[in-house]
Amino acid sequence: MKDYFLRMIRRIVGPDLDFWRIRFRGVGTKKHNILLAITLVLCMRLFFYASPHDLARAERTVPQKAVTPEAIDPLQKIGAGTRMDGFDGDTSSRICSENNAKQDGFLQKKYMALVVNYPIAAMVPYLDEINKDAAPFLIAIAKKESDWGNHAPQKNGRDCYNYWGYKGSYNPTVSGYSCFDSPEQAVKTVGGRLDDLIDKKINTPEKMVVWKCGPSCAGFPSQDVSGWIASVRMYWQKLI
Repeated sequence: MKDYFLRMIRRIVGPDLDFWRIRFRGVGTKKHNILLAITLVLCMRLFFYASPHDLARAERTVPQKAVTPEAIDPLQKIGAGTRMDGFDGDTSSRICSENNAKQDGFLQKKYMALVVNYPIAAMVPYLDEINKDAAPFLIAIAKKESDWGNHAPQKNGRDCYNYWGYKGSYNPTVSGYSCFDSPEQAVKTVGGRLDDLIDKKINTPEKMVVWKCGPSCAGFPSQDVSGWIASVRMYWQKLI
């Protein structure tokens, strides 16, 4: 153990160890051991504690690099620079509105491609003003009832824009069919009626036959009923 301590002290204090060994030569073994222990403690203290210069350096404030929001949350970088100047609304709402506009434009082109060169084509621009579930029925029923306006009621020599055999209280003809003032009025009125039926779960051609029969088809020839359903279904399926 003594030799181990001496080796440790020699590593720490270096050549000065021989000076202290000569100075204390002849001291008793007990005192010698005490001196070695004290010397070892002092050396170990010097070894483990930093110098005043080190402490001074440790107390210095290390400048911190500025932390950006992107460094904390990288997701903030996504979409940077895409916000439109002068746009105050919610971006998601704007995108949703744009998508709806594109969808409306697509449907109008689809409707127009089907009915082009027919009188009902004048009503296509107004179809986006009614429920999108009602619009396919509006076109499909008009095909069956009037061949999209080729065979429709008139009043005072003008078109009544009634291509569905719709009978209502507004400006009726002698036969009881409503004579509308414009294509837009016709679409809103008949489209609204169809929307009411769809809300009551009358949402298939088989159920929508009430448009032809009313509450019951018992008084109609079965082939007329089945023919009406088949014709409406054919065009309805093209549009849904």
